[in-house]
Amino acid sequence: MDAPIRTPVLPAVRPGAATAWALAQAARDPFIILITIYIFAPYYVTRVMGDPVAGQTLVAGANKWGGWIVMLTAPLLGATIDRLGPRKPWLAVVIAAMTAMTAALWFTPPLGGLSHMVVAMIFAAMTVAFAYHEMLHNALLVPAAGLSGAARASGLGLAGGNAVSVLMLVGVLVAFALPGKVAWSWLPPAPLLGLDPALGEPDRITTLIVATVMALLSIPLFIKVPDMARTALGFGAAVRAGGADLAALFRGARGHRNVLTYLLARMSFTDGMTAILVFGGLLAAGTMKWGILEML
Repeated sequence: MDAPIRTPVLPAVRPGAATAWALAQAARDPFIILITIYIFAPYYVTRVMGDPVAGQTLVAGANKWGGWIVMLTAPLLGATIDRLGPRKPWLAVVIAAMTAMTAALWFTPPLGGLSHMVVAMIFAAMTVAFAYHEMLHNALLVPAAGLSGAARASGLGLAGGNAVSVLMLVGVLVAFALPGKVAWSWLPPAPLLGLDPALGEPDRITTLIVATVMALLSIPLFIKVPDMARTALGFGAAVRAGGADLAALFRGARGHRNVLTYLLARMSFTDGMTAILVFGGLLAAGTMKWGILEML
């Protein structure tokens, strides 16, 4: 028989908080769509590295090490933050780091720019930061929408993330990818902003676009969504208490069979989905020689 799970006292739901929470997911998800799958990573592997096999190895290694770091740190970090109370200060730090690292990928022209090692470190760090963002953002779902509105807000966030990503893909296609390559009267004659295809700028500009959208769409969450109340514990005490909570959770896992089943199923699904997301665009670019037009 499953043991009951205690939940903390939640703050009152504010008007617009659920929408603000959903917008924060819409701010995060375009990184996966534009940077990881369709545009930047394939560009980097084929045009900067010039070796699809070495590029896939680099990306795989970055995601592997990022995954190890998440596995070793996320449970204790989450338990510690639960004991401290507020989530939003931690989330602000994560978003600031993600925005800066995404924008830094602009400095990757075909010749020169950031080294392969630095780019691999950014990808690994983004894997960690993305997981931390998911953890902290999801911890604010019920405070934002309440128990009765959590499912609706979650669905809105997923839909918003896909909608914003598609709009950004269309914008990149019309403003930067198609101009100068097809003779359609309604298109600009050359990529906007004077971007130079020889320097990979129509591909690289996606890093700045994603970073800007990530920062702007995250702002409403910090204004509208209520945070959990601060506890009396200091950081060291919260770490110890969080570690004790984790140990108790593992010891009592058999008493929460439904939760354990869900976690195992989600882990398997997420691992498979991550592999598809990470390598789908790389295989298309490296094996079938697809460029930005074919990818979009």
